[in-house]
Formats: sequence, structure tokens, C-alpha cells
Amino acid sequence: MLSASAGASALEGYSINKNAVPRSTPSPTLPTEPDAETGKPVLLYRDTNAWCPYCERVTFALEEKNLPYDSVLIELRNKPHWYKDIVPTELTPAAVINGELVYESLDILKKLEAEFPEQQQLLPEDEALRTEADALMSRAEDLSAAGFRFLAGRSLTAQPGEDRSQPPTQEQVDELGAAFEEKLSEMEAQLAKHDGPFLLGEFSLADIVYTPALERLGANLPVMRSFPLRHHPTFPHIAQWYAALDERPAYQRVKSDDMTHNQVFKKIFGLSLSATAPENGRQAAARKEAAAKVAANRSAIIGDLLKNSGIVRSKTNQYGNTLRAVNGYPMEPSPQAVAAVEYALRRLCSWLVHGNPGPKHPDLEAAALGSAALVFFAGRASSPRDLSAAACAELRQACFEVLKDMY
Repeated sequence: MLSASAGASALEGYSINKNAVPRSTPSPTLPTEPDAETGKPVLLYRDTNAWCPYCERVTFALEEKNLPYDSVLIELRNKPHWYKDIVPTELTPAAVINGELVYESLDILKKLEAEFPEQQQLLPEDEALRTEADALMSRAEDLSAAGFRFLAGRSLTAQPGEDRSQPPTQEQVDELGAAFEEKLSEMEAQLAKHDGPFLLGEFSLADIVYTPALERLGANLPVMRSFPLRHHPTFPHIAQWYAALDERPAYQRVKSDDMTHNQVFKKIFGLSLSATAPENGRQAAARKEAAAKVAANRSAIIGDLLKNSGIVRSKTNQYGNTLRAVNGYPMEPSPQAVAAVEYALRRLCSWLVHGNPGPKHPDLEAAALGSAALVFFAGRASSPRDLSAAACAELRQACFEVLKDMY
């Protein structure tokens, strides 16, 4: 019933990755095998979680050009040997475009332009503007590197032998911030050169190249350095660029949300980051998407929440290791625990679709189990791996709203 209420359109193009519960995929995905075959013009090898900024560049371009493509997921910390054999850099993304393997994101983007001129062109026809676009793209890494050095301090700037865990001094932060602002001033000046909110006036491949890093810095810098990059008064054209970018439907399909970026950054660099409140917008559609995808992936989500939230009891051996099985038999959750978590998810979906979670569970132990599951789920979901950025934000908010109504 909830799936029908949420709307089948929210599941269009949605598939469940059954080998990585409860992970889903934001685009059609083939098995992670060396001989994956596709009848589409592009086969994209990308990271499993859809967090890689260079993969985001390519998926953004593919969505803008409305090109049919399949994708193969590559686990970055456990890349298959066959992938390392075919991609000399061993990095993602890589793509087979009309039968030819291409790697490095910039090379892939340029190949897409050359191979599919009949699709929306992302490079200007004017030769002078095209030269300008090439120069901009070649300098994109300078801006992102300066931003992440300002953000992460010693974890990115420490010399060999230095302790990367020590926070930078205020003098170092100021120096790194000044270097980043110098690069931002260059971008601000570029945006002011042309009529229109984008780097060349009209949207182009240059904007796609700059987007992933600035998306992440826009999420992280307000939290880590109290630097409001998206709305900085010194850089009004950059603020307009962010606003115009957010209006593009293709970008809405591939971007992540601030909380996911902050969680990923904290995990990778081990730095203390508090999560920012996600942006709200297009709430009704985003809530329906979240409800539909929870309903479609319900069994896998319940299993994951029971296994990883601490609800299922486990034993510890003499070495301090947590056991998920005893004497070869898996430790299964009780039917009561399964039912309690499922009830909590139904209330979650009801809140998303109807704005009302429905009746509370009458049993206090079941309510406690449901609460534990929702707390874990709010931090477990991420975008664009599981949901679009807007839907992920609404899902988290829904978890918190239902938690307040548990007892």
C-alpha cells in the first residue's frame, strides 16, 4: 500500500544491489565482472558508493547529455584484479565508449563530447570560448587542492615524518585560507566576465569539472572552518553559480547532500565534524522518493539494521572479537525484533507520505527496538548511493520526527 501511495515513478531507473545490503544504485548497473556486456554506447566503471568526485563529473555529463549508459561498481578498497589489469592507473572512473576504453575523468568527458556530437554539446562551438574552457579545466585542480588544504590542515599538508593528527596552528589556517581565497577570487573574476551565472556564461563542461570539489567544500567548510562558501559576501558571483547549478535537473540526480559529505570526510580524515542541516526543497517529491525506496528495499534494510545497529545480540570471544555466529550457526534476530523494526519503518514511510506516522507501538520494548533502528538508519543512509540528496535529507528528518513520537 505504501509503495502505491508513494508513487511508482519514484522507482524509475532504481535497482537494488543485492550483493551489498541495503545499498542501491543510482543508475543501471551490471554485475562486477570482467566481461560485463552492454548494449548501450557507454559502460562506466565507477565507485560503489557514488562518492568519488571524479566519477561524479562523468555521471553529471552523462545525465546532462541524456546518454544511455550502464555501470559496473568497483569497490575502491578492494578493486578486482581484472580491473587493475585493464586500467593502468587502477583508479575510477574508467569507461568503455563505443568500444574504446578511456580512463581519467577529463579524458572521458572530452571523449563523450567527441563521440556524441548529436547530443547536448557541453563545449562551446566558438573557438575562443573553447580555448577558455580548456584553460579553466586545466586549473580546476588548483582551486580544489587549495580548498582541501584549507579544510584539512596537516592531514593534507604535513611533510613526511610529521604528525598528521595534530591540528594546524591558527597562523597555518590563516595562511591556507588566504591561499584558497586567492583561487576563489580568480573564479569570481571568471564568472564576472560573461553574461550568465556559469563560468562561460552558458553552462558548459567547465562547470561540470569544477562542481564535485566545490560541492564538497560547500558542505565541509561551514562546519570545519566557519567559512560560508556558498553564500560568502566577498564572492557574490560564486553564490549565483551555486544557485544556478542547483536548479539543473541532471545535477539534482547526481549530487550528494551536506550531511553525507561531512560523514564521509570525518571517516576518511578522522577529523571532528558536526553535521549540517541539509537543504530542504521539492519536499513532497523527495519524501515520496524516500518512502518508495524504503518500501522497495524493505527486507534488505530490516536485515541490515538488525545486524549492524546493535539490536541483534552478539557474543565476544576471549580476544575481544564480536561473533556473528556460534558453533557455525548464525545468530538470528528474534521474530519480535524483526516485527518491531518493520513497524518502525512503516511509521517512517507513513510520515514521509502522509505527514503522520500513525499509531505508536503499544509494546515499550518494541518501541525501544524501533527507536534504535531509526537512530542507526538516520546515519546509515547516504546519497547518491541510496537516495537522491533531497530524498536523503527528508529521510533523516523523518527518522527524527518519528523518534520524537515513539512513546
